[in-house]
Amino acid sequence: MNKSFEMLVEIAKHYYVDSMSQSEIAELYKISRPTVANMLKECKEKGIVEIRINDKSPFSSEIGQLLMKKYGMETVCVVSQEDDYALTLYKTCLETANFLSSLLANNLKIGISWGTALYHTIRQLPKLGLMDCEVIQLMGGLGAAALYYDGAELARILSDKLCARFFPVLSPVLVQSRELRDALLKEPGIKETLEKAGSLDLALVGLSSDLPEDSALVKAGFLSPEEARQVYGEGSCGHLCGYHYDAEGKFMSSPINNRVVGINPDEFLRVPRRMGIACGKQKARAIHAALKGRLITDLFTDELTALQIISFEQSTTPL
Repeated sequence: MNKSFEMLVEIAKHYYVDSMSQSEIAELYKISRPTVANMLKECKEKGIVEIRINDKSPFSSEIGQLLMKKYGMETVCVVSQEDDYALTLYKTCLETANFLSSLLANNLKIGISWGTALYHTIRQLPKLGLMDCEVIQLMGGLGAAALYYDGAELARILSDKLCARFFPVLSPVLVQSRELRDALLKEPGIKETLEKAGSLDLALVGLSSDLPEDSALVKAGFLSPEEARQVYGEGSCGHLCGYHYDAEGKFMSSPINNRVVGINPDEFLRVPRRMGIACGKQKARAIHAALKGRLITDLFTDELTALQIISFEQSTTPL
């Protein structure tokens, strides 16, 4: 049979556009099915048909793969950018919630910190009836001024979604002195919760910049602008669970860190899965430092922030 170019195009359209089977095409043209298969193969060889996989998964982006390789991450999710920051944040949190749902199982101990990104993530989780799960608040609360993204409220919502037991930290996240912090850590309820935090399977945390104008602790009223400038001047880059860390991702010995009521930093680093969720270029340096210090094992962020992180790395050493 003479297989003209026009016929090859017709066969390709029937198969790829009209979704006809090879047997149906063979019957239409009174030819054998193997002949149709060979003609479709010839269509590819001659460039009549080009197969492209349009993979826009935020888990397989080139930027994410670079960060995973560089920092030995379990997962890096980089969502595409939107003109509206709120929509970008929503998309990031939706991907985080979907991924988190795939990890959830019976008998898990899950720790949670606080923040807007965590709030939107938890709200988008489906309600799951899991068995023998526990949700542990990782740090003291922010108070009524920031109730909707406070750690206690987030832990309560999460425990309700999972049908899990809830263990709160009934204390402010930052108190006035180390002595008061030490006394609070001996209180039975707080002590029980933070002891449970020492055996977590998974932690969900937000990351905040330590630039005084961007610090979540300043915005929540727990750190004065003067204190923020002081700790930033000492080399602080960001904070996680209330603890400040430097540009290398090392938790600092600042006196402010000794006033935090929350999980011990060393115990936090022993949690097998530590998922960090953060969007916005203003947080890029804090995220970069957290990656360098291996403070988190999984990152969920947006494209512009990820590009900014890479630019920081490339300014010092090839990624």
